[in-house]
Amino acid sequence: MAMGNLPPIEEPQAYGGLLPAIWQTWVAACFRPHEFFESVGNSQNLTPALLFGIGCGWLGIFFGSLWATVIQLPFLPMLPSKEAQEQLVGGAAQIFCSGLCGWLSALIGILLGGLLLHLFLALFGGANQGLTVTLRVVAYAQAPVILAAIPLLGSCVGGIWGLVLYIIGLAAAHRTETWRSALAVFAPVILCIGILVIGAVLIALFAASVAKGP
Repeated sequence: MAMGNLPPIEEPQAYGGLLPAIWQTWVAACFRPHEFFESVGNSQNLTPALLFGIGCGWLGIFFGSLWATVIQLPFLPMLPSKEAQEQLVGGAAQIFCSGLCGWLSALIGILLGGLLLHLFLALFGGANQGLTVTLRVVAYAQAPVILAAIPLLGSCVGGIWGLVLYIIGLAAAHRTETWRSALAVFAPVILCIGILVIGAVLIALFAASVAKGP
């Protein structure tokens, strides 16, 4: 189905209703990202994008917690009974909390992630359409997070796919070059790694100086 001027979820009447529009939005975001994210840049309406992104993120968080607990089940009989019981209760609590409050974590992730990406995109001269469009891109790029429903590899594949959608989406929605969006996506990662490496080196130097003594 050809894309309109807006993502399908923002004009559901053209796609036969809300549920078909949600499905078409997911398919287009994941498999036709260039065309899809160009349409994302045609509006400043944040609400439908946030609802879609929160829904995908919420499901991803829930399934991630679910499989993390399920994978531990075969190993519980190997543990002392009290420890096994604590692990089981802790896993159940994590699943419950992710089901109840996962939407909040998804919302915070979209907002903070969008702010950070927009800051770096502006730094590299690619933020041509404002913060709202960046937040819309980040929200719709949560689509592959649902792949966490697939055990083991789903979360990893969804995370990598999401990074690719960030790069494509920011470039398409902001009408800028892909290298600018790629730098905006990877610069925070490189910065965090650099800070961790520097911190580790400083800790090692401090520990070595303490071990030597006065």
